[in-house]
Amino acid sequence: MTTLAKAWGITIAGFLAVTAIGASPAAASRAGASPDTCRTGYVWRGAQNSDHVCVTPAVRDRTARENATGVWHACTQGFVWREAYQGDFRCVVPSSRTQARVDNDAAPYRLAWVIMTRTRHDPDSTSCDGDSCSTTNESSYYTVGVRGYYLTSGARVTVKIVADGATVWSKIVYAGTGKDPGGNYSLDTGNPLCGGGTFAKPYNAYVQVREDSGPWSTRVPIHWKACSNV
Repeated sequence: MTTLAKAWGITIAGFLAVTAIGASPAAASRAGASPDTCRTGYVWRGAQNSDHVCVTPAVRDRTARENATGVWHACTQGFVWREAYQGDFRCVVPSSRTQARVDNDAAPYRLAWVIMTRTRHDPDSTSCDGDSCSTTNESSYYTVGVRGYYLTSGARVTVKIVADGATVWSKIVYAGTGKDPGGNYSLDTGNPLCGGGTFAKPYNAYVQVREDSGPWSTRVPIHWKACSNV
């Protein structure tokens, strides 16, 4: 086990397992889109004009049908308020309200500008001195990364991690071209994931990204803590 004295680590949520499905959102069809642009496979929900929560196309379509046909406020038996946003009194079936809550919680992890990743590091367990070689008991570990796309190619991208009101990590890169659509970037923070690379709550920090001097993206919650080893 490699000891990293006073190293910083991040434990992030299980959103790393989220897989994109479906078609790209219309709002994200070009580079240089807004900070609330959805990842490939998600679209804005549209429960109201300002509702930019990223959902699957099927959920968006159902939301549109509810908006067009659903009763407002006075629900009959078997129906509940949707509560997709504060003051949303559209009457829907209970499963639709449950889906709205799930989508609201998952929304930050479906953004194109801020996608959390991790990199596996396998240590060299064999060392030699002349003709004498020995092995060590070092273990593999993971470091946290951030990537994003649908930015403007060549734009100045600032990535920051904030915990307890203070910026604990930040870096500036320039959006280039790669396998992802539009201007994109990919960073390895170098900070190890605590607990052997597991992901768990509670969240006590967040990641944000901005393009040039534009607005910051939505806060993406993570867990940040000190690691004595990995």
